[in-house]
Amino acid sequence: MLFLDRTERDGFPTAAGELPVVGHLPILYRDAIGLLRRSSRALGPLFWVNFGFAHRRLFYVKADALDVLRAPAVVMDYTANLKAIVGRSAAAHDGALHQHMRSAINLSFSPQSFVKGASATIASVISARIDAWLQRGSIAVHPAMRELSLEIILRVCGVPTEDLPAWSRAYRELMLGVYPIPGRLPGLPAYRSRRARAWIDDRLRRLLALAREGAGGGGSLIEALSEARDEEGKSLSDQEIVDNTRAILLAGHETTASILAWIVIFLSGGDELRNAIYEEHTAAPDAFPTSFRDAQRLPVTSAVFREVLRLYAPGWFIFRTVTDAIMLHGRRIPRGTPLAISPTCLGYESSIFPDPERFDPSRWKDRSGSPGPLDLAPFGAGPHFCVGYNMAYIEALQLQSAFVRTLRRTGLVPRLQGPSPKQVYFPLGHPTPSTRIAFHPR
Repeated sequence: MLFLDRTERDGFPTAAGELPVVGHLPILYRDAIGLLRRSSRALGPLFWVNFGFAHRRLFYVKADALDVLRAPAVVMDYTANLKAIVGRSAAAHDGALHQHMRSAINLSFSPQSFVKGASATIASVISARIDAWLQRGSIAVHPAMRELSLEIILRVCGVPTEDLPAWSRAYRELMLGVYPIPGRLPGLPAYRSRRARAWIDDRLRRLLALAREGAGGGGSLIEALSEARDEEGKSLSDQEIVDNTRAILLAGHETTASILAWIVIFLSGGDELRNAIYEEHTAAPDAFPTSFRDAQRLPVTSAVFREVLRLYAPGWFIFRTVTDAIMLHGRRIPRGTPLAISPTCLGYESSIFPDPERFDPSRWKDRSGSPGPLDLAPFGAGPHFCVGYNMAYIEALQLQSAFVRTLRRTGLVPRLQGPSPKQVYFPLGHPTPSTRIAFHPR
């Protein structure tokens, strides 16, 4: 028997295509959003999805799904394999512990100070990388963006970048823990992920020790966190700093790399979009945007960023658990139910985004004010809204500016090689790794 017979669980239907043992994992890997959208049309907005090895989640796929993230009776819930990645970070906790860590981190990671101060680092890394890509003649897009975004976040956090290849390998191994494959024997994903975490944590503790001694060089995020205090004046423990720095390094390059990769892919599709961005940045008073105020003067560039997020949010699922019964879509969701929502699915609401499968930055032309909850859905909502949103935004704007300016200066044109890329959904959403772009004379 290929497919399981069970179509209902606790009164809710199960998405089609569930396999023994691995559940929906093979479908989720290659077509997660397609599965969720098809299931929503066939079954309604509430249905079970099996992430493999009996890790089932009740998905809620509806326009008001973000409200779930703000409900007091719905709390953060990481499975054991994901907890092994995020550790004792603010991302993994709620309540007083979350507030303690998040308030200290917010003060250290504010867009007005830290992110704006990091913009010069961001600009220099992007410019150097683009020059190297053009000299090389072609790039594998997603791997190139992973290297770029990792170098940026390492430098911002105060991690020596001469070990960049080793850090890249360690984080690739760490992310294997996303797969819910049981067992910790050598060679299995959980074993490799935990070994990588130990390598990362050992180096972060060394850097933290230098920061505590005042020998870190000044200005890094690790040093800022070592001095940070929460709203009550309490400092972060060493383990809290290590866990949160590990999580920030992870989110600060894995998710950003996917966004940047899709941006470069779309910028390689024709002259019209590149010309519009070039003209916009040429007219801007500053060569590189460093703040949200700068971004408001760059509507086309900002629209590309938002449209990529709408279509290809890297973190396409968010896990929660119900601590007290709630009502969703007229149905009672019992206490203890493992929930999930999909930020990317919200971007395909045709009542809000007509012709949702089409890449169309112009749909954002009348949304030039501060972004609303739906616009920011890929970064979460409520107390766990992503602390790195502003930095990812600035990176995306600066990459577009530097990319189109350098192409214009060198007279080169980017062209996609091979078939059109598709989104892969594990360990996080990203374009097909083999997608390449070559640079040709105009």
